[in-house]
Amino acid sequence: MKSTTALLASMTGLIVLAGCAQQNPVANSNTDPAATYASAAGVSTEIQTMPDEFEFSTYEDGSEAKADMSDPSFVAVKGSATIDAAIDPAIWFRLIRSHERRFVVEFEHPDSMTVLANVKIVDRLLGTFNVVTKPDTIDGSITSRQWIKKPLADRAVRKAVFVRHRIVSDDAVSENEDREDGFRDGWSRWRLTAISGVEITSDDGTRQINSVRLQTNGGVDLTVTDPLALIRRPDLTRIPPSTRVHVTATTSDPTDVVVLYSRWGRMRLTPTAPGVWEGGFLTPAEGGLRHVAVNALSHGTLFEDNGPYDSKAWGVPFVVGPDAVAAQP
Repeated sequence: MKSTTALLASMTGLIVLAGCAQQNPVANSNTDPAATYASAAGVSTEIQTMPDEFEFSTYEDGSEAKADMSDPSFVAVKGSATIDAAIDPAIWFRLIRSHERRFVVEFEHPDSMTVLANVKIVDRLLGTFNVVTKPDTIDGSITSRQWIKKPLADRAVRKAVFVRHRIVSDDAVSENEDREDGFRDGWSRWRLTAISGVEITSDDGTRQINSVRLQTNGGVDLTVTDPLALIRRPDLTRIPPSTRVHVTATTSDPTDVVVLYSRWGRMRLTPTAPGVWEGGFLTPAEGGLRHVAVNALSHGTLFEDNGPYDSKAWGVPFVVGPDAVAAQP
């Protein structure tokens, strides 16, 4: 992903929308609906209609671990506990119990016909990281399993750009475009034009991901070094349905536990060199915008009963589809 810093230049206004529209100083109960839609509240409304673009379920497990989507080509290393590890996990999963979202919206007016909304979406995720240990034998006695619940507090950040333009023609096509947002105010609806990946960091986290690379035999080769770099919506990487994708991730600590997440499953990536982790997945058969997330966990998160939860994840968006012709404008 290459940063499109030009999209963020020359900002002329700043509105912070914290959590919901009623906190927007421009939009209040005395403002007409068209003006509310033109404000940060309208941008947030559009975001709420796009669950695929702005979802966070890729990264979570739920009340139990996600299904294993391990690639048979990478089954050699599963990372069982070392002899000096305090615990030997049999099952582990991340449970999000609380999700709060807020928006930071910065408006830019490049000309009299156009308004840009540069948006930062911030998610606060609270819950537990759960580790269930394997039974062990100590002095001839079999110990029972432990269920260790570690407090989880994560902050997820992603960026997006929305554009709205003035309607100047009075033909039928322009009239229909003017009506798309529900108002006859001479302006189009807010349209998503650029989006970033997502970076999710635990409170006081120390993990560092350096790069994530996605490759296919069909010629896709995407390397991400900044998950928050903006990319134009039509330029998102497109991968055909049911295609094998090779994933290579690099981190700064060779003792990390690195996991690949998708909405439909997860797999433990295999260390192939110090700080290098590899694996693969199949894209779903159904088209649309999807994400995969690479999650680096500290060794102590999984293998120490009193080790703190320490996590960093990068989510990478891509489009499941045959070619760029079908990309959304």
